[in-house]
This record gives sequence, structure tokens and C-alpha cells, in this order.
Amino acid sequence: MKKIYAVCLGIFLLYSCSKGDTIPETGDPDTESETDPKTDPKIALKACFTVNQTNFEVGESLIITSCSEGTIKSYHYDMGNGNVSLKENPEFVLEEEGDFSILLTITDEEEKTDTFSKSISVSQPVEANYIFPDIAMGFKGFPLETGLTPDNKIYYMELTEDLLGVGGSKFNYRELDESYNISTSQYILDKQFNTQSAFVNFLANGNVNIHLSRTLPDFYGTHEITFDNAWSFINGLNSSSKHSYGYVPDGADFLYFGTQVEDGIYKTAVERRNGNGDAYEIHLNNFGSADAFIGDMIKTSTGFAAFGGVFTKNATAPQVTGYRPLLVFFDTVFNVTSHVVFENSVLDTKITSINDLNGNYHLVEMSNGNIAMYGNGELTITNSSGTMISSSYFEETTNNQAMISLGASFIISTNNFLRKFDADGNQTKELKYNGNYLPEFVQKDGQLFFIAGFDVTENNIDLVKLFYASMGNDLNLVNLND
Repeated sequence: MKKIYAVCLGIFLLYSCSKGDTIPETGDPDTESETDPKTDPKIALKACFTVNQTNFEVGESLIITSCSEGTIKSYHYDMGNGNVSLKENPEFVLEEEGDFSILLTITDEEEKTDTFSKSISVSQPVEANYIFPDIAMGFKGFPLETGLTPDNKIYYMELTEDLLGVGGSKFNYRELDESYNISTSQYILDKQFNTQSAFVNFLANGNVNIHLSRTLPDFYGTHEITFDNAWSFINGLNSSSKHSYGYVPDGADFLYFGTQVEDGIYKTAVERRNGNGDAYEIHLNNFGSADAFIGDMIKTSTGFAAFGGVFTKNATAPQVTGYRPLLVFFDTVFNVTSHVVFENSVLDTKITSINDLNGNYHLVEMSNGNIAMYGNGELTITNSSGTMISSSYFEETTNNQAMISLGASFIISTNNFLRKFDADGNQTKELKYNGNYLPEFVQKDGQLFFIAGFDVTENNIDLVKLFYASMGNDLNLVNLND
């Protein structure tokens, strides 16, 4: 019986192993290892590398990491500019600008070779295009406004602060000549409270009317000072009940806009002044029980459109609550025809002080009728009647920023970046320009000129310094040093 069982078992095993089957080899799992693509002779020779980025500035480091395969005996990287490296994973400091094709050639033990290439672009740092005006060590220079004089010269308002000595904090008006040298420098007044913006109006009689924001956490006022055309002082006013953000020319008159107290609350204000700057009419409006202001205003085909905000002003911290952006439409005699309060703004928890309201606000109308509004880092796009299309918020962006319409597109400044958008609010391009404060773009000679401030630390003191810059409508910088 045992012999019959053994024979049957043998037949079963023979039948189970057909001639197409193989019996797997077994090995010691403790001695098995993964194949190394750089040393395994069974793997074909293949050149490959990656780079840490493809667009560089002069002075930045190019880091190359090999991903080549095969039994590689040697590496040869040719940068295309005379620089070579025989390392597997080299690093280069890029010292010249241009477009370069990096060629890697690898060789194995049998002298077989394979190649791989990748292109990079190296440009001068954006700062190479700028002019940096002299600001003494320990002094801070903050840009408040940039514009053009009646004779087409660039001017700017600067807050200069001595953080080391006893020079104090002073407002200065400066003009530039065609070579961007300061040709006129005029002291205006000492800083009293907080200021993030200013505007200048050159009046019909030759006088210069200057307004500077003047705020504390719970104080909402304006400096106004007027000089004659020889910079002799005429008059000045420090207001604690009104704040002006700018003006719109209207025939021979000027329409100053902002906010003014009436019946215990701040209301939107439009003040009509004659060509010599004398006020003779004012239009005040409130929107519910909230305080309100106009930060920018433009003419439209049916009257005017204005952009600002509504909020609640409190006697204790937080001094501002419930902030929401406001869009108002006026007819030609400043009756309110409609308005929109944007209830879903992210700014309701970010604006907590009157100091947050002392910067720049911008409103532009696009060629397709859409409206773009920008203030406190928030960009809002609506159609012509104020229905929202989109909204974006740019983190770490101060309230001292610029915006300009190009008709079918527009440009804004944000922290470190300039950004271009189409008329529907889609970003089409950006430039890392390394500025932090930029109050205004100025169109001059077919270019966009601007003066920006940037944060810097000198001798353990945090400062703001200035640079002058210019670019085309496509955000391509122009070298002002050429």
C-alpha cells in the first residue's frame, strides 16, 4: 500500500510541473539589496540632471543634481561660458547674464558616453535698473506721493526720519531733473502724528496746496498747508474733524474727497473748491449708522464713482470695527444714485485702527466698463453697476500701494511684487521688484515711473530706504542708469 501511495505522489508532482514553469530561486533576504542605477552594469548608460531653478539673477547659485544611470566613470558639465565641472553634483555661482545651455557628458568603464542638456536664463538683479538716492546713515526715507508738476517734472513727497540723532521726522517735497537728480528740495513741516499718504495740488494762481494724512488709533485728521510759487508759506490747517484723500479736476474747479464729521459720525465728503483752492460747497453722505469715507473718486459717463469704506469708530480698542469696502455712484450734482457695501470683505478683522485708514485707495474704470478697486491689500472687481466679479487679498501688503489703469488692463503694487491684470481681474503677469511701499505710478514719456520704499536693517536699526524705477506697460524694467 505504501508503494502505491509513493507512485501516485510522484505522478502528481510530475503533472503539476509543466515544461513552461520555472521554480523560483530562493535567496537570503538578509543579503539581498536594491539595484543601484549608477553602478549596475545591466542598466543602460543614461545622462540626466535637474537644476534648482531655470531663471536666475547674477550672483545666485545654480545647484545641479545628477539623475544619471549606468556604470558611470566620469561626469563632465559644460556651462557654455567656459566654466566646467567634473563633480557629480556641482554648484555654480552665476556671475554673468545671458541664456546658457548646460551640457552633461557621462562616460562608463567601456568609454561609452551619453549626453543631456538643459537651458537656464541669468539676468541682472532688478536693483541694477534702479537709482538709489542718498539717504544718510540712520535716516529713514518713506515715499508718500509721486506725481508730475505742471511743467512735467517728477516730484515726490517724502517723510524723512532721523532714528539715531535729534533730527526728528520731517515732510519734504522734492523734484527731479531729467537725470533723476534732486533739483528742488523743500521742507514742508514736522511730523506730528502718523502719516502714510499725501497729495499735492498745483493751483491756478501758482500756489501749491499740500495735504498729509494725520492719524492716531482713534484720531482721523489732515494736515493742509499752502505755499506760493516761491515756496513762501501762505497758510496751514490741522484738522481733527476731516480727512482729505485726493481731488478730481472738474472744469475750473477741484473736487476734494474724503470724510468729515457731522452729527457725531464721519460721513463721506466731496468738497468743491475754485481754481485758487477756496472751498465753497460740500456734499456729505452717510450710509446707515456707520462712519464712512471716500478714498478715491473718478468721473464716469453719468457722474462720478467713489471708493472707500464704512466702519464703526470706537472710543476704546479696537478703535475700528466692522470695516467693509464701499462703492458709491453719484450723479453730476452729487446725489447718490446707488451704492454697494461689500459685506464679505476679509478686511473686517484686519482693520482695527484709524491708522489703518491713512494710506492710499484706488478706483479705476476699465475699457469694458468693469470697475477695479484696491485698498489695504484687497483688490475687488465689479461690473459697471457694482456687482462683484472677483476679490483677492494680498497678505503682508501695507496700505501704501499703487494702481494704474491701462484701459483693457491694470497694474497694482503689492508687497515685493508688481502685478498686471486683465479687465476681468485675472492676473496675467507679475514682477518681483523687491519694494514694500509704492504710493503711485506716473505715466511719463511712454513709461511708468515710480518711487518705492524698501525695508532694510542697518546697524541693527530697521529702516526704509528709497529707489527710483521705471518700466513699460508689460512690467519690463527700464535701466535708469543707462
